Amino acid sequence: MDISTKSIVCTTLDENGNIVRKDDLENSFGKLGEFLDNFSLGDRFVMESTGFYEPLYDFIESRGFDVILANPLKIKLIAESRMKNDDVDSEILAKLLRNDWIPESYVPPKEIREIRRIVRTRIQISQTMRSYKNRIRYELLRMHVDYEVDPFTNKGKIFLWNLHNPRIDSYVSVLNGLEREVHKIDETIAKYGSMEDVKLLMTIPEIGLFSAVLIYSEIGDISRFPDSSKLLAYTGMIPSVRQSADVVHYGHITYQGSKYLRWIITEALHVHMRFDPGSSVSRFYRRISKGKKKSRALVAAANKLMKIVYWVLKEKRPYYRNEAQ
Repeated sequence: MDISTKSIVCTTLDENGNIVRKDDLENSFGKLGEFLDNFSLGDRFVMESTGFYEPLYDFIESRGFDVILANPLKIKLIAESRMKNDDVDSEILAKLLRNDWIPESYVPPKEIREIRRIVRTRIQISQTMRSYKNRIRYELLRMHVDYEVDPFTNKGKIFLWNLHNPRIDSYVSVLNGLEREVHKIDETIAKYGSMEDVKLLMTIPEIGLFSAVLIYSEIGDISRFPDSSKLLAYTGMIPSVRQSADVVHYGHITYQGSKYLRWIITEALHVHMRFDPGSSVSRFYRRISKGKKKSRALVAAANKLMKIVYWVLKEKRPYYRNEAQ
């Protein structure tokens, strides 16, 4: 199944690999439901992991079918090497599925997917809030307004309202609405504070409730990572490797995997080092930053913090201060 925002292109193969039918459906549950009526339990479906796969994945799964989620980066490499085709469409996906060549992407349970949606929504709203705050700061700068109070506290907003600037008034109104939504989401996130893995993560200095819930939801089942290096690879914070003859070149980090996990562990690292300067992570950063660029030292320290996250979750034990992973 090749999915886009408006359509779903499907190729159906029989057990011999022959094309039985090709369908171009409207991307809607109604049309997808009619299409699924042509199949029997035991038939398998495959789709690539895209930003909007989940509703369709859940819908097909709810009808009792097996659905495989394909890793788009790995599947393109396989298609190029085995099928001499770099255009991964529904027919290519179907042929790869028939030959059991599909590199699967991890699909967390529905509960974890729901938690992911909640915390990611909070991140997106917070990013929008930051944008509006910057617009307000720019407007104050443009108007040459001096201010000592934080403009985004209750007292600061009264100061902003008293400026009687229509643009700032609009920005503040939007900002107030976004803050109310964040408050609602935070109330929902608070319900996950009793989960065992979340409580364990919160024993790591300066990893609070939101950070712990985000890390937990992005990692999912820790047992799917046989060692901490696999978790680091999933985070996308390991260096890319390029080999030429007998020479190995290490480049920038891969940036593959969960961008949200990569972001939160970096944010947590800065706070951790500020408030727990005596921890093994903080001492490690100070030691290696003397001989490396600051950016590389930060990546190395973030990886060390991520290894601590791995062992805390893997061994189901709280963090202890002289952690030395």
